[in-house]
Amino acid sequence: MMKEQKKIVVFCCENSAYKAAQAVQDSTLLEAIDIVRLPCSGKIEIGLVLKCFEQDVPGVLILACPIDNCQYLTGNKRARKRVEMIKQALRNAGYDQNRVKLDFLSSVDTHKFINSVKEMLTAKD
Repeated sequence: MMKEQKKIVVFCCENSAYKAAQAVQDSTLLEAIDIVRLPCSGKIEIGLVLKCFEQDVPGVLILACPIDNCQYLTGNKRARKRVEMIKQALRNAGYDQNRVKLDFLSSVDTHKFINSVKEMLTAKD
């Protein structure tokens, strides 16, 4: 029996990345991820990401709006600060900081969504 592949968790801003994700047709790619819809990437909680790692999630990808195009003005910048804190916490605990990644994309950047997910999937192998 094959060991089940652990999925990465992808937190998506509903104003950008979530819309891009909805256009993805690659079922193999979609089967490798769990998408969590956020009202804004700035809502990402450090504890929530760390809880993912406690539950043995190999990687967490946070997808935010482009830097100067956030519906909530600074949500994506808040997300960037939080991701830096998460990376620091991972380093301090002796884990690979690259298990968490932040990327910025618009609602029409389906190709960028796919590339970001593929990079995260290959990084965890």
